[in-house]
Amino acid sequence: MSRPERGGVIGLPLLSAAITVALACGTAEPRPSGPPKVHMGETIVGGFTCGPESRVEALHYEIHLDISDDTRRLLGRGSIRFRARAETKTVSFDTRALQVVFSEQEGQSLGQITENGVLCLELPRALEPGAEATIDLVWNLSVVGPAPMAVDDQIWAGYHAPAWMPTVFDPSARATLELRIVAPDTKTVVASGRAVSSSPVEGGRRASTFRVDRPSPPFLFAFAAGNFDEATLDVDGVKLRALGPKGADLAGALKITAPMLRFLVTKTGAPLPSAEYTQVFVNGDAAQEAAGFALIGEQSLEDVRKDPKEDWVFAHELSHQWFGWLVPCKDFADFWLNEGFATFLVAAIKQERWGRAAYDREVELWRKRSQKAHEEGRDAPVSLAPPGQPRKPPKESELQARAITYSRGALVLHKLRTELGDQVFWDGVRRYVQSRADKEATTEDLRAAFEAASKKDLAPFFARWVYAAAPDL
Repeated sequence: MSRPERGGVIGLPLLSAAITVALACGTAEPRPSGPPKVHMGETIVGGFTCGPESRVEALHYEIHLDISDDTRRLLGRGSIRFRARAETKTVSFDTRALQVVFSEQEGQSLGQITENGVLCLELPRALEPGAEATIDLVWNLSVVGPAPMAVDDQIWAGYHAPAWMPTVFDPSARATLELRIVAPDTKTVVASGRAVSSSPVEGGRRASTFRVDRPSPPFLFAFAAGNFDEATLDVDGVKLRALGPKGADLAGALKITAPMLRFLVTKTGAPLPSAEYTQVFVNGDAAQEAAGFALIGEQSLEDVRKDPKEDWVFAHELSHQWFGWLVPCKDFADFWLNEGFATFLVAAIKQERWGRAAYDREVELWRKRSQKAHEEGRDAPVSLAPPGQPRKPPKESELQARAITYSRGALVLHKLRTELGDQVFWDGVRRYVQSRADKEATTEDLRAAFEAASKKDLAPFFARWVYAAAPDL
């Protein structure tokens, strides 16, 4: 079903002029925050109760974002299709600083409360376990913080999807997305997934639609809009694309990325999970993967111009297209499968480009960071999901130090490579990717792949180096 060029969203009736004006001017009536929390972490506001955890899983988001001419304000409309995990009459979504001013299901307005960045909605009737439903929402946001980031003529956002769209922000969540962005026609727009259409709308603006067809974690939903230069390069049928500041050497950036792409395709045994990959070099501190593209700080272009060996961010973010999108970790208990692999592959790619000394330098950096975490008393296992124990994935605020997830995770892979040898190691990597492509992955899945490749029992290795704190890696 297509969207109208002006007003309306799939499943959402056209709003009245009064509501539209209120949103545009930021005059929507504020909602009460309600009384404080009560027993069992629940909040009672407006006559209904909302638990601390979402009782639903999002299946599909259809989002429309309207970016103001000065890129400092967003107006959002959209629908969320979800499935009940248990019987429930309430649903909750992460919304951060979004001001949700309208919500309905099947034409009925919903009771809503917002507290601590979470929107809770009371449905007209309870849902049975497994039942599916769709709600429609309208929200707005004045961009004043780091997410989304508005700098000069650009606006961009990555990782924290709830900063710009209501989301079930759970790394174990998997949903598809259709995102329609209306922005001044002077802006180039990119977003997660594949570009579907682009057409002019009234007022010197353009509507661009993108789709993420592969069910993906919400931290891979992102977008950017700005006055960018553009360069493209065909690499074995894959379109590499770079967007960045006027006059930047974007063609040079693509020449750096092309051999990395070929290396990763060879070593993983799997093609890039999309027909196109875009690097967006933005004004600000960015190094964030997304579905089909990456947000990278434009300073990296200057860094690599001064020293061609400073190419780590190109390799790290590209690696996440396989380790994070094609093969996402099950949840934050095994976040190292995303970040440890991407960190390790920086060294492997550097070895391919610059020789063994460049690889060894990265290993030494990991060891220094790991040792620092040890000295600061922040030791933790790389994986927080040992076999035979109840799986208790941490929340984002409870994640291990980056030195554990990134550096020690990479050191685990380095040690496997050292002990198994290159041929067996890369065979294990290929088995892991091919067996878990488009599925969630756990550390035990990785162990199974390396055991199949090596014909060895690796349970002692994983018990010693992965499921226990290992500062001596």
